[in-house]
Amino acid sequence: MKKKLGIIGGLGPMASALFLQILTAATDAACDQEHVEALLYSRPQTPDRTAFLLGKSQENPLPVMLDSGRKLEEMGCGVLVIPCMTAYGFYSQLKDAFHAQLINPIEESARVLKERGCKAVGIMATDGTLQVGTFQQALAAQGIRPVIPDRGNQQEVMSLIYDDVKSGKAADMERFHAVAHSMRAQGAECVILGCTELSVINDRHEIGPGFLDAMEVLAHRAITACGYQVNHLL
Repeated sequence: MKKKLGIIGGLGPMASALFLQILTAATDAACDQEHVEALLYSRPQTPDRTAFLLGKSQENPLPVMLDSGRKLEEMGCGVLVIPCMTAYGFYSQLKDAFHAQLINPIEESARVLKERGCKAVGIMATDGTLQVGTFQQALAAQGIRPVIPDRGNQQEVMSLIYDDVKSGKAADMERFHAVAHSMRAQGAECVILGCTELSVINDRHEIGPGFLDAMEVLAHRAITACGYQVNHLL
């Protein structure tokens, strides 16, 4: 049975648009009618997830995300996704509040890396995601050693996300690769792109091998959860 996909979007807007693009490209479909039926509720005014998780803002994004998901459920969506990795710091509250299946790309990415035989994996993500520890916990649960950037390199990651992608500017690829190299020097065999703004960089640049894009994992899992087939392996 096919299910309708609901996208809790706008976190940020470009990442939501890219998610739809990835979803469409990854679906095994020979015509329009064989693609996933999806509803995008884009709410860019949702409070910043990282700022709240770090205690830099009192504006809690959870009520807005809950409202978005419930509205999508009311419109018949049986599967939900959030094209924002930091939002999954609220996963337990969100999952328990919805009747629809909420796909967790962080846990799913860890499973993909386990299947690949990875022993140590680097994480490029927001300060909020790293502080909550969602990727670290998911990797450790699969027997994988998480590797995170040092303070200076993490500042570079945040600058790539906020000063470049969210500001509509071209990403500084020299800084991007320098961060990845620093984690590979610590033994990381692969680097997770654990922020959807980093997925935007992946879409716009040839970043080379040795990365796993968590938003691509999210799209693939959404396709299969809705009862469709993917057209290529991760």
